[in-house]
Amino acid sequence: MKKRIWATALWIGLSSSVMYAQENAPSPTVNELMSVMRMQNSMSSGFDAMLPMIDALSDQWQLTPEQEHTLKGIYRDWFKNDFDQESLINKISLEYDKVFTEAEMQKMIAFYETPTGQKVLDSLPHLTQLGAQLGMQEGQKKQHLLEEKIRVFYEENVESQP
Repeated sequence: MKKRIWATALWIGLSSSVMYAQENAPSPTVNELMSVMRMQNSMSSGFDAMLPMIDALSDQWQLTPEQEHTLKGIYRDWFKNDFDQESLINKISLEYDKVFTEAEMQKMIAFYETPTGQKVLDSLPHLTQLGAQLGMQEGQKKQHLLEEKIRVFYEENVESQP
């Protein structure tokens, strides 16, 4: 009797871990989509978009060009060796599986394989970086307005508390 209970428990445990692994594995279609979208390259472009932040940090710390080069090397090493890109792509893939149907992903694959789709993939990192930079510039120009609104809120809601 104990052997049967043990065997049943073992079977349930193994089958649930297999089901868990299947639930956490992207579909073949989303894997194809990630490949067509060159997701690995997009991640590298995302890292490159971070470089102006490192330049700003170098300026703030008043680093020499050699020190700035070393700091960028630290970031590159971290991204290449410590940052789990495969895990991140897997998580993104799982989200695509949740959001898009099989048919929608097939249409995206067909689009991204066209010259226009390839141009979109080539242009998006630059456009995203540019959008972030323009947003930061606008935010900096209008930061004083936000600070004033926060000051008023603070005075009305925090300082006035007993």
